[in-house]
Amino acid sequence: MKKLYIFSFFYFSSFFFAQKVENLFNEEKFAELINLENQSSNFTNRELYYLGFAFFRQEDDNKAIEYYDKAIKKGFDNPIIFFQKGLSEMYLQKYDDALANFNTAISSAAIAEFYIEKARIYHLKKDFINEEKVFLEGLEKSEVKNDKWYLELIKNAGNFYYAQNKNFQKSENIYYDGISIYPSEYILYEKLIKSLNAQNKFSEANIYFEKMRNFYKEKVLPEDYLNFKNVAVDETEWNGQWINIYKSFERPKEMLDSIYKVYLIDKSGEKVERKFNIEKTLQIEKTDPEFVICEESEKGHTTYPTGFKDDSFTIKELRNEITAILNSKK
Repeated sequence: MKKLYIFSFFYFSSFFFAQKVENLFNEEKFAELINLENQSSNFTNRELYYLGFAFFRQEDDNKAIEYYDKAIKKGFDNPIIFFQKGLSEMYLQKYDDALANFNTAISSAAIAEFYIEKARIYHLKKDFINEEKVFLEGLEKSEVKNDKWYLELIKNAGNFYYAQNKNFQKSENIYYDGISIYPSEYILYEKLIKSLNAQNKFSEANIYFEKMRNFYKEKVLPEDYLNFKNVAVDETEWNGQWINIYKSFERPKEMLDSIYKVYLIDKSGEKVERKFNIEKTLQIEKTDPEFVICEESEKGHTTYPTGFKDDSFTIKELRNEITAILNSKK
């Protein structure tokens, strides 16, 4: 009877300890979980993974890898542990080791998040050929194609083709596909509009801008769109700096109402260096422009002797006029 009591005591003691480890992990009390390290010799393989993850969240990647390896040695072969080990190796700049573990994870579970981080390593290595291959494989083979990670994969892949490769047609196709899966992810419409305008497909871009305008009227857009009342429709480079163009959802009705806002970003990429408004103006004669280019600065409001007859001017025409102004004041 005494032996049974002792056995029961240790059984329930182990059970409650296991529950404690599980609860600390689920409640994200990682500092408390790390404090149990001196008892880790009795941990199950899953508990060793929890401990490794706790160290990862406390930014101790070497310790995280130590306990991931112990968990693997003890039989924990869930693909998530190979992914997490790869993440820690990536942060330690052990890129080849990280890729090997990401590949192991992907071979068991083709999850979009795994592809995202694998692509990131190739980007860090400036291996853009393999980065592209990972995006293409992930878009095709991801097991789940309607969760938040697949959405991130679409955005990352689209941005790769838009910003890195300048393959605007490919980014356009990716964003089209994304919208078909996530019709309420409005950032995809913005990205698609910019991809279309980058190819001078102004009519097609305007179709999607009008969709965004309708979402604005229905007040279903995220708060930033509703507050700023515009959306980014184009970005182009000038002398190593970016020019960002935003179009207003509200049609200009009164004098000084803006149809576009144009920002020249400084070379650091962090601040607005110059700001232009394309404003509705007073037409005295029918031949007078309806819209003029004005610049806001600390010195005040400058109106340039150039404008547009009506609102039918294209993004290309606007780019040319802004570039001409910038070139005249280098």
